[in-house]
Amino acid sequence: MKQKVLKDMFAPKPVMVDPEVKEHDKTSQETSDECSEDEPVSKRLKTSNKSNDTVKRKKSAVKKPLKCDICKQLLESPSLEMFSGDGNEAVEEFIALASETLSIFDADSNGEGEWDDKPQHRITNFTVYDEYGHLCPFDTGLIDQNVPLYFSGYIKPIYDDSPALTGGVYGTKLGPIDMWYVAGFDGGEKELIGFTTIYADYLLLQPSDQYVPLFDTLREKTFLSKTVIEVLEEDYEMTLEDLINIVQLVVPPEQCQPFSEETLLKHAQFLVEQIESYDLAAGEGDDLLITIPAVRGLIKLAGVTLGAGGSQQTTSGKDQKQRRRPVKAREDKVPGKTKSTDISHATVTPLVKASFEGIFIDQMQDTVSTQDYIMYLKHVKFACYC
Repeated sequence: MKQKVLKDMFAPKPVMVDPEVKEHDKTSQETSDECSEDEPVSKRLKTSNKSNDTVKRKKSAVKKPLKCDICKQLLESPSLEMFSGDGNEAVEEFIALASETLSIFDADSNGEGEWDDKPQHRITNFTVYDEYGHLCPFDTGLIDQNVPLYFSGYIKPIYDDSPALTGGVYGTKLGPIDMWYVAGFDGGEKELIGFTTIYADYLLLQPSDQYVPLFDTLREKTFLSKTVIEVLEEDYEMTLEDLINIVQLVVPPEQCQPFSEETLLKHAQFLVEQIESYDLAAGEGDDLLITIPAVRGLIKLAGVTLGAGGSQQTTSGKDQKQRRRPVKAREDKVPGKTKSTDISHATVTPLVKASFEGIFIDQMQDTVSTQDYIMYLKHVKFACYC
């Protein structure tokens, strides 16, 4: 018999498990597994619902940024400003328009036949805001989406283009703005930006100190569009490279950075929309600016979406009015001289009539048909005097 080593004497003795006890433990484990499998579905759903509620609580803990339900600006944004308000002397729009200081008629003038169109005035020290008084840009599509925007400022007669606060009347909550437009594509120094309301048209002069930051971006875009359209009118074969070179030499308005290729690409969508609107006023014989190689190159390079600045319809009361951003351009330009084949309805004496019929009968028959010439003779009015 071997002698036990000291290490073996202090080693733990193996535990002897009764085979019956071991079998019982195994059976109880299997029973517990079967019970978990046979657990009611409703109980399992409750457990899963608890886990879903926990996830929802975590998601709800992340706060969504609050937005204005009118202008869609972030309410907690540091760039959001509130309108400072109008003075006590400011009046509503229809009261301001009835002021004698804005009238262009004399006291002796009856004004007959002069009230067909809306009155036109100028406005300076203006500020644009929404129903809650949030300062809003008006060139971001809010007007196209029928969002009511109002403006306040100092209204002046149409003939007074000075930004000084004299010779006019203060107006409060003018509008809502039904349309805004850009005009002045006739070679002048400045572009003209205007508002249209249900009562009148207003040409913008100078924004208020509070509204200057929002207006500077728009001024850059509108001045650039005026420059581009006038340049394109001079050369219908211009390339994009030539257009960029010309734009870089243009002196920008005050408080605007010098124009560059990046400026052209940044405002490409706006420029093309203005060109599309400009082409809408084209006559039958006018070439479209949208077909010029420079414009086609700009569209391709900047990925411009054509037709994005289309007009929309809105209902204001019972009347429907078109709301868009038109470019009043071709009306301001002197139309080019084109050869016309229309018959002139001249007023002549019988002697002159007989002379023309005898001398120019061949030319008249060559340019117009016989039936048209007969109709022409029927419509000519002759003055019977000596």
